[in-house]
Amino acid sequence: MARTQQEFNQNEIRKLELTINDEDGQNFIPSAAYVQVLTKSGTTVVAEQSADISVNKVSTVINSTTTGTVGKYKVIWRLRKSLYTYYHLTEIEVISL
Repeated sequence: MARTQQEFNQNEIRKLELTINDEDGQNFIPSAAYVQVLTKSGTTVVAEQSADISVNKVSTVINSTTTGTVGKYKVIWRLRKSLYTYYHLTEIEVISL
């Protein structure tokens, strides 16, 4: 599973976006995308929901449900294309101001 990292301030609300290219550097355009947020230990913070798709970018809004508490979180992206399913992990660290 591929990984990326992102830092958020406590109580920040903003879009988290993932740009996707295939191994040849070409745009990877998913037919469907889903996202969920878990604590570092695996407890669900935000249940799986549809993510927004714009060409080869998927995004979701991270709000105070996640950023209200300082800590580390896992954003699990599930990307569908044809008959295949791909996963990506974005690790979020919420820091205090």
